[in-house]
Amino acid sequence: MRYRAAARDAYVVRPVDDLTLVYHRPSGMTHVVSPAVVAILDLLHGRTLGIGEVCEQLAQHHDLDGEGDDIARVVTARLNEMAAMDIIDRIA
Repeated sequence: MRYRAAARDAYVVRPVDDLTLVYHRPSGMTHVVSPAVVAILDLLHGRTLGIGEVCEQLAQHHDLDGEGDDIARVVTARLNEMAAMDIIDRIA
């Protein structure tokens, strides 16, 4: 499974303390998300990536020491949540 972000104009991202609000314009819904979701969203702009590629890119840009094999599990969960919110698309 591969994923890509919705067009940038489909949502508005606003940080609030330790969390971030993502307003999805097409649905009119606002979602409270973690910094991990924002990092993944940023990675997916302009490209389509698989879970392994997302993990690799996150490891290059963020300190993931101590996360171990849980990285892929966490990334998969976040990608599924983001797809359910319609802020990213699943590509077969």
